[in-house]
Amino acid sequence: MGKKVLEDCGKLKAIRDHICDWVLLESEVCDEREFSETLVEVLEKLRELKSRPPEINSWNDSWFEAHSIFVYETFLYIVAALIRTGAYGVLHEVFTSHYLRPSSDNHGGGNFERFDCFYGYSETLQVLAPEGRKLHAPAAELVKRQADREDIPFADIMQAELMVLLMSFITIETRWYPQTLHYSSYSKGYPFFVRAAQHKNFIKLSIVTGITSADELREKVKEGHQRLGTDRWYNFHFERNFWSSMNMDQLDTLK
Repeated sequence: MGKKVLEDCGKLKAIRDHICDWVLLESEVCDEREFSETLVEVLEKLRELKSRPPEINSWNDSWFEAHSIFVYETFLYIVAALIRTGAYGVLHEVFTSHYLRPSSDNHGGGNFERFDCFYGYSETLQVLAPEGRKLHAPAAELVKRQADREDIPFADIMQAELMVLLMSFITIETRWYPQTLHYSSYSKGYPFFVRAAQHKNFIKLSIVTGITSADELREKVKEGHQRLGTDRWYNFHFERNFWSSMNMDQLDTLK
């Protein structure tokens, strides 16, 4: 099954790139409000791909695991593309919108869900692990191997996931485990967060988060650490709370 998931993910990569190209183009030329509404609709359709088709009665999660990973990977690429084009208002809408839950997944949990519905994990992709070893995040290994775009390299994908993690920290009803950040290097910062030490660039972050005070953002992020239980994230190389990766102490400290 792992080989089948791997093969299907490879076929879906072209669709990921088409969606990414569309976001890069439209986010630069379209009205933000209009594009935000369209993108939310696209994301809802994307979310449907990882749900059980209504006509199927028997179900095995591994049957559509490739779709789940595709949704996760494509969501990170969309976030990375929006950061690259400076569409911070659109990013705010992506993170604050409520997404209609597919009918086949609605089991009394409400009609809507938040951005963490795009999360995807795979255990069958342990086939990617070196012999005798086990990967901490098999889906992230696949995302890394498939990161072949020159305009959005894997470093941008990790930065996008760091942004998603930040938003999960400050959005009470969401949870997110930053799989790609297993490949993070302590010596390399994330440019968007590094620049946010300057006030003019912190404003960009505040548009995404909806929080205008760096001190308030720091407090909410601390609360998010406790809620997500980052003290139990033992498998990351350098830090388990990503406070320094987000440049939290330095945010909005320079003119």
